[in-house]
Order: sequence, then C-alpha cells, then structure tokens
Amino acid sequence: MDALARRTPLLVLVAASIVSISSFIYFFSQGMTNNYGDGVAHVNIARKVVDSPDNGFWQRYIQIGSPWLPLQTVLMLPLVANDSLWRTGAAGSLLSMASFVVSALMLYLLASETYGEKGPAAQILALITIEILVLNPSGIYLQTTPLTEWVFIAALSTSVYLLQRWVRTQSDRALTIAGLAMAVATLSRYEAWPVAAIAPLTVYLSAGSSTRYRLSRAALFAIFAALGPAYWLWHNFAIYGDPLEFLTGPSSARGLYNQNRASLGWAQIFVGNALLDFAVMLTAAAVCAGPLLILAATLGSAKATLSLRRSISRRAPLLLLGIPFVFHVFSIYRGEIQVFPLSIFGLLNARYGLAHLPLIAMLAPASVLIFKPRYRLRAAVALMVLIAGQYAMLISEGPRQLAVFQEGYRNGVNSRSARELARLSQYLRANPPEGTVLMTAGPFGPVVPHGGLRFSNIIHEGTARWHRLDDGIPEDVSTVILRRGDPLDLRLQSNQRTAGDLKRSFYESYNDEGIVVLLRVRS
Repeated sequence: MDALARRTPLLVLVAASIVSISSFIYFFSQGMTNNYGDGVAHVNIARKVVDSPDNGFWQRYIQIGSPWLPLQTVLMLPLVANDSLWRTGAAGSLLSMASFVVSALMLYLLASETYGEKGPAAQILALITIEILVLNPSGIYLQTTPLTEWVFIAALSTSVYLLQRWVRTQSDRALTIAGLAMAVATLSRYEAWPVAAIAPLTVYLSAGSSTRYRLSRAALFAIFAALGPAYWLWHNFAIYGDPLEFLTGPSSARGLYNQNRASLGWAQIFVGNALLDFAVMLTAAAVCAGPLLILAATLGSAKATLSLRRSISRRAPLLLLGIPFVFHVFSIYRGEIQVFPLSIFGLLNARYGLAHLPLIAMLAPASVLIFKPRYRLRAAVALMVLIAGQYAMLISEGPRQLAVFQEGYRNGVNSRSARELARLSQYLRANPPEGTVLMTAGPFGPVVPHGGLRFSNIIHEGTARWHRLDDGIPEDVSTVILRRGDPLDLRLQSNQRTAGDLKRSFYESYNDEGIVVLLRVRS
C-alpha cells in the first residue's frame, strides 16, 4: 500500500496528461479551442511582445499593458514565437494544458496532506478529489483554450499546498517558498489578491504558540506574497502614470462596463444585492461543476467545519480556497464584474464558476467522513458513481452545449461584431496588404492572426510611431483599417494634416457595417 501511495502522484500526472492531450486533439480538430475573444487577446498580447516593430526591451515590455495580469503572457512568450501556435491560439492552449496537469498534482498532494490522518480512507478521498478535478467536462474543455482559468487554478493550488506543507514542516525555507508561490499566483488573476491578503492570517493561526513568533512568521510570508501586487502597481505607474490603471482605466472591467453601460444595464439589478449575487455565483459554480457536486461539497463543508474547530492550526490554509468565491460575490455586489451563467437568458462569464472547482474538489470527499468508518468505503464508491453520473449529465447533449463553450461561441464567433471581424479577416487574407498597416490592435485584435497580418508590420496603439501620427500618416503605410467614428477615425479626421493625407492619398476598398479598409493610391 505504501509503495502504491508513493507511485500515485506519478499516476495522477500520467492520467491528467492523457485526459489533457486527448481532449485537446478532439477539441482542436473540431475548431473549438480558440473561440473566446479574451483567449485571442491573450495570445495576441504575448505575440506583440515578441513581434514588436520597435527595438528595445522597454518598448517590448510595455506591450504587456493593463489590466490583464502578466503571468500567462510571460509564460507564453516562447510558444507564441511560433507562427502556427500563435495564429491558432494553441500557444495559450498548451499553457492551459500544462496548468491543468500541475493543478491535478498539487490538489492531489493537498488532499493527501488534508486527509492523511484518515488511515486507509485517505488515499481514496484524495483520488475522489482528482476525479472531481480532472474529469470535469467544463474544466476539460477550458484547459484546451488560451484562457487564464487553469493558470490561476494551478498557481492557487500550488501556493495553498506549499502553505499547507509548511504547517507540517514549520521551516522558514518552506514558508519563503510558499510566499513566493503566492506572489506568482497574484500575477495570474485578481482572485488571488484577496487570497494573498488573508493568507498571513492563516500563517499566524498555524505557527507556534508564541505571539511574537506567529507575528514574525506571518510578516515573513506577507513580505514575499506582496511582491506580486507591488510589482503590478509599479508596472501600471511606470507605463500609465497611475498605479490603479488596471482597476480604473478604460480597459479595466470597470472601464469596459462604463463604455458598454447601455448593453449591460441589466447588470444593475445585481449591484448592492448580496443575496442575489451569492445565488448567481453559486449558480455559476453549479453550471461548471454540477448541482449534485455542490450538494456533496456542502455536506463535506459541514464535516470540515467541525474538524476545523478542533484543528484550525493544522488546516487553516484550506480556508484560502474559498476566498475566490467570496471575492466574486463581492465584485458582483460592487458592479466590478458581471456574471450571468444561464444559457436561456444569455451567457456572460459563466466560466468564472470554474475557479471554485478546487474548493468543491476538496470539500466533496469530506462528505464520506460523515459516515461511520465501516461504511466509508461504500460511501466513497457511491460518491464516485455520483460524480461520474453528474458529469455524464453535464455533457449528455454533447460538448458544444456546455455553457463554457456556448459562452465563447456566442460572444466570440456568432455575435454580430465577431462576424464582421471574420468577414474583414477573410478580405485581408484574399487581399494581403503589401506595406505597413495602421489600425487599433484592441478592437481589431482577432483580425491580425486570422487575417494573415503581423504585428511587426502594424502601427498600433502600443507602438512608438502611433504617438507621432499628428505629424502625418507615414509614407510606408499602405493600408488603414478603422471603423467610422472610432478613436482612430476621429483622430485622423480631426487633425488637418492626417485628414489631408487621407483625402489625397487613400481610397476606400472595403466597407462593411462601418468597418473600412483604406488603401494608398499607387503613384
């Protein structure tokens, strides 16, 4: 049994890798892996760093921009240099797949630490955790996409596991590593920020009996964990002159909401309504994990709460897995994010429910411990069957009907704006621009990989030449792509010199719903 337990982490890695690779092959062959607009934007940001037309480290570095945190971007840099991996989004998919496998290993190790004192049942409970995580249909699909959900889950699971391991070892080296892992997690998604803020309290609770020692250990962890947020505040200040650009800037969640208030007006019903916001996030979690698993996790949480009352000093880090749920509820309450997880009313950020899968995976197995020891094996088997049945129900209508797929398809493929960009991409592939292109890389971002363009041949808002447009449209610009009335159009038309350049030197070769392509007149 001990030999099997030692080999189990390797078996978990192998099993998670098989699930990851086989599902990617299937979804990629079906054209389902790169439908999210956010996913396309993520790989584009990394490609802009690699493909910047400006020389110098700083000009490349500022392509990271704001508000998306930089961990995924930095990890993708070696992959997006490959043209095919960038254009298909597979560069981001490969990173998500690796994160999926890391998450499985870390959560297995965390479950083993958590349930280790339960004797023979410990191994089974840890494996149930892995069944919940690795076989979840929504998770399997999302780990084939270039989104940040699995990067965050991997970073969170790793940091919580390392912190839980420190509880056992109580070594400063282990605590330092745990703090650095938490700092890395804070650079994956903002859900990790409140986790990092509360984690020092769990260190305080789990340290020795001396108050002074507890405070010193909590401070040591906090110093390292704070490196991530401190760096990001500096990043925003250095580029934009405002350390809170990621929170209040035009590209932030708040800024985008303000720009789209007319179409998102319905979201106002959630602002300030804590009970409704809790229900929304619980529904999102149920959409991703299944309502039966939510029920099992609720039963497990009751048992875990009783156990924590007796062993808070040894189990405090587990509480951190629940912080992202509270953060999401609070963010909806404040109007910082909008979540609508039901397909019948439209889908928006339903995938946010996946962030709570590690918590569900850790709590649901604890429901087995409600039973007396002699019944636990049968209860564990029943729970494993329930999990399989729940997942079968989630995917019974096919993977294309999963909410997390439909969300990306409806908004990133089948929406009016997405179809407009697809037609523009088709035109550009059929009529490749010969020289430099002038366009905004934000709204027209998907056109670059899908239309056969390269950032190295584009003057966009992240390049140095963009800021010199008032001097006139550069002679090497052969193509201007804009939407009538957008910031680029207004800027060119409001400047006498650039407006004159447009009138004298360019003609309209493409017009679709206000999107135009202007070509320079050949001399």
